[in-house]
Amino acid sequence: MTTDAHKPGYDEWKNWVEIIIDRLTSAVHVYNKPPYHDVYLPDNERQLKVESLVDLLRRLHSLIDNNSSLAERAPAEIAAQDETVISKLQPYIKDVLRRLPTTSHDMQHLLKSPWESNCTGRVATEIFCGTDKRLNEGIGSGKPEHGRLPEILVHMLEREQIGDARPPREDEHETAMTRSMTQPHHRKKTSFGSAGRVD
Repeated sequence: MTTDAHKPGYDEWKNWVEIIIDRLTSAVHVYNKPPYHDVYLPDNERQLKVESLVDLLRRLHSLIDNNSSLAERAPAEIAAQDETVISKLQPYIKDVLRRLPTTSHDMQHLLKSPWESNCTGRVATEIFCGTDKRLNEGIGSGKPEHGRLPEILVHMLEREQIGDARPPREDEHETAMTRSMTQPHHRKKTSFGSAGRVD
């Protein structure tokens, strides 16, 4: 069991990266096709933000997807590979934290929605308040001092610096069985070739 005295395990990092991917993918779709014609954000500015986010998402996907199945390897080799991936993830997490306040501001503008609560529709609710209103999965204001996903990510980075041991990766078969029973967050497969509107 992971505690605050421990560094985040690979499974914990993977879970939160998948949530980041979901939230930022929804933001990409909104940037690509804003739902309201009377809300303005310059096309060139939106396109630059889409390209930048898509590049970040591809990098996150690559790190997680390429490290998803190491069942044939020895535990020590798996642990070493996980350490490498977690080390590579941290600069991207810091980049995400840097981007989130602007992303939240833009989403509030383009979706005509507050971030705190009473969001305007499913997409806004998921972006700001998380899937099924699991608030710690929503980007909120994008600022860690307001909680939700930004605060979680800051706390993860802090634990990475001050924690002692890292818990081992969970058994993949046990994890799959647990997920099927508890029905937690599942990442949808996404494509960035032609991002479209999410209604």
